[in-house]
Amino acid sequence: MYARFRTRSKFYFRPARPALAYNVDPNVMRRPKVKRGLLKGTYSDETVDLRDRERLELLESMRHPRERDFYQDHTYHNQWLRRDLEKHQKQQLAARYKYFAPDFEISPWIWYPGDIVEVVSGEGIGQRGTIIAVIKYKNEIVVQNINVQDVVIPASESRPEQIVQREHPISVTRVRHVDPSTNEICNIEMVKVRNKETGEMEEKRMSLESGILMSIPPVNDELEVGDPLKDTPIQDADEATYDREAEQAVLVDKRLEAMEEHFVQSLKQSYEFHEPLRRKNAEDMRQFQTDVIDMACAMLGERLLDTVNASDTSSFPAEWQEAIAMHVEEIEAEMEEVAAKEMAVAKEGGAAENEQHDDDLDDDEDELDTSEESVKHV
Repeated sequence: MYARFRTRSKFYFRPARPALAYNVDPNVMRRPKVKRGLLKGTYSDETVDLRDRERLELLESMRHPRERDFYQDHTYHNQWLRRDLEKHQKQQLAARYKYFAPDFEISPWIWYPGDIVEVVSGEGIGQRGTIIAVIKYKNEIVVQNINVQDVVIPASESRPEQIVQREHPISVTRVRHVDPSTNEICNIEMVKVRNKETGEMEEKRMSLESGILMSIPPVNDELEVGDPLKDTPIQDADEATYDREAEQAVLVDKRLEAMEEHFVQSLKQSYEFHEPLRRKNAEDMRQFQTDVIDMACAMLGERLLDTVNASDTSSFPAEWQEAIAMHVEEIEAEMEEVAAKEMAVAKEGGAAENEQHDDDLDDDEDELDTSEESVKHV
């Protein structure tokens, strides 16, 4: 095996550390333990858990840009293993959902609707009221005229915003039962008593001060559960508001209108896209047809003139001769007009050429004159 690297060989003498008198560092009083940032004025008692998801932006802003994330797409630990929550996660859950704790449930439960209780701690101490509702899983009760707070009912189309007062739950540890016989607060325990009518053992609540028995009210299954301020009344919920015959026709009309609008818009877009091309094609086709007709008429006129000049038309019927003569006159007139136009164009072109030729001759003569004068001077 290779020799293991050591920072200091064991063969050299190791200097002994100085002994402490009474096991106390002599400079312990010279270096008082001061928390970091206290003298600079930047010390804070609060601790920030940067693992919290809500602090992610803060953590990213504190990190250096060159710092790299080596586990962006995976983690170092196996994710298939079941792990417990972090400490701060447990604290958050315990503070938010206290009733999840296994020892949170109170047994036996002695608070029922209809009982008269008195507040013995917290806000409203000394006030009495009747239990209206019980929230057993939270160990809370709603007492009449106790812990009354404002509730805002938002405005709707038919009514403005309303503010009403209603009772809010309080913890059962803040109240004590009132003995109905003495009208004083008392301690209550659950006892089993035999029913004289049925002969069965029943659980009842007994006041330890007076010994009076308080029965447990039966569960009312017909009780309407819900918030009367937010729930829809049963009469409104049972009312049949859907008229199939009246609304089906309106629905069909709306769908037909939507379909019609959709197809009309699609056809309109297609028309707007193809209309310029269609117009251009129509104009080109009309011009082509006009050119074909003009060319056919010209060819037919030439053939007609050739036929008239080459043959004797006296043998033709009088009607044919009249029709041919009329067309021949028109063709000859058109040909004469075309020939006259060509002659005029030719004359204009010739005149322009003659003028240009005359200008050139004049320029040549001027050049000759200037050259002769220069020779004479020389």
